[in-house]
Amino acid sequence: MRPVDKSLFQGNKQSYIPYGDAKDDLIKAIGGFCSYCERQGFRSALAVEHIQDKKSFPALELEWSNFLLSCTSCNSIKDTKAITDTLLPDRDNTYDVFMYLNDGFIQVKPDLDNDLKDKARALINLAGLDRVPSKRGYSGNDTLWLDRKGSWVLANRYLQKYQNKDCDIETIIDLALNNGFWSVWMQVFETYPDVQKELINAFSGTQKKFFQPILTL
Repeated sequence: MRPVDKSLFQGNKQSYIPYGDAKDDLIKAIGGFCSYCERQGFRSALAVEHIQDKKSFPALELEWSNFLLSCTSCNSIKDTKAITDTLLPDRDNTYDVFMYLNDGFIQVKPDLDNDLKDKARALINLAGLDRVPSKRGYSGNDTLWLDRKGSWVLANRYLQKYQNKDCDIETIIDLALNNGFWSVWMQVFETYPDVQKELINAFSGTQKKFFQPILTL
């Protein structure tokens, strides 16, 4: 999951009335992607997501500091769940804790300490990032795992092209921006920091403090 930093965008207000008016500024700040599952979304497919849910924390309903972007599926699954004892993309390094598999599934990395494993699993459960049809009642209309698998296949196809010098970095970045799933592309190109560096820079609002070894190469 891509860690994000909204502070890189300077055009926001502190409060939005109604809160839905923050959507365009959020897209400018962190890109038109779900902050949880990382799917690329048209404006109409994304919602202003309340990190602390607005029912339990009405004082934060209009506050920029409490906003992320979410697809309708992740938003409805997260709903009013508590965000204690979980990682969050606007404050933690949510990239280094997950593995993305060729079948479209997501797993917590096995080499983490137990506390970090628990928090990473809590983040998966928070937005149902491991959802597949029929699992825990998730709708068959939600194709997250299949979309993620498609991104993995596409990224690996262009990894081969890049290795064979049949495409350039600009092509890879354009595909990633149009396809979403930033973390999948980062993982597939993990042995090519030159590509990873451009992925970090190309996606608006990526939290760069977690990637300094790559960015300083």
